[in-house]
Amino acid sequence: YMQIRKANGTIEEFDEKKLIKAISQTGAKIDVAYEICQYVKDKCHQSYKDEPIRTDYIYRLAFKHLKNVSKASALKFSLKRSMLEIGPSGFPFEKFLAEIWKREGYSAITGQMVYGGCVSHEVDVIAWKEDELVMVEAKFHSDAGSRTDLKNALYVKARYDDIDQNEFAIGSFDAKATQGLPEKMAKKLTEGWLITNTYFSDTAITYANCNNLKLMSFDYPDGGALQDKIIEYSLYPITCLTTINHEEKNKLIQKDIILCQTLHNQSHVLTEIGIDKDRMYLILEEVSTLL
Repeated sequence: YMQIRKANGTIEEFDEKKLIKAISQTGAKIDVAYEICQYVKDKCHQSYKDEPIRTDYIYRLAFKHLKNVSKASALKFSLKRSMLEIGPSGFPFEKFLAEIWKREGYSAITGQMVYGGCVSHEVDVIAWKEDELVMVEAKFHSDAGSRTDLKNALYVKARYDDIDQNEFAIGSFDAKATQGLPEKMAKKLTEGWLITNTYFSDTAITYANCNNLKLMSFDYPDGGALQDKIIEYSLYPITCLTTINHEEKNKLIQKDIILCQTLHNQSHVLTEIGIDKDRMYLILEEVSTLL
């Protein structure tokens, strides 16, 4: 029996199935996942005795051991922490989310003003294809213990209810833009999303499910969570790389290089931020393990 202290301060029983699942999702073999889990438990019992164990300590132990087995698997295992670092503002996260919809066949844009029935709203991500019009509110947190709660869900649902009173012409989200257009060119909102890089409170999930508000967090819903989308579409953020430091990551993000795939395609940007050819080779070699 082992207790853990989560980033938000709550204490709960250690669930080894969660750790094994997280490791195996990186592509590591199941026997490796079990081996690492046992290693983590042994180390924790030695170091902490009867005290609750911090989750970041468990993460560091598992990451270090996994890195010795497979660097690519270790990079994927670090995803949750990497997503906390794509700030400090929420703009890179919005662009990151737009890429998910693009991979699913939508056109997508970020940071648009949209007219509701009563007032205008700034929408973080708008995506569309055929008869579908999707809008996304992004809640970025740089602290693993921060959650998106019921208050956020209520606020976002109210915004979508106002927006739902209008039809929109793609290219202009002014309500008046649909006047005089053929009916098929005018779109109604078909899905409203609230997405966070951390997690939701239980009441936020209950309310959203009851009110047709779509939710996505790092590990919710099962099978369609942020981590599932990242792995499915190889949307690994540059913040998961170990060959560049924090300052260099921020410089790349300022140049709109958020994804490893983008860095692979625009590698000349590394020279622009002062990285020499030898290091550039090492960085791109690490990038290639994720693509």
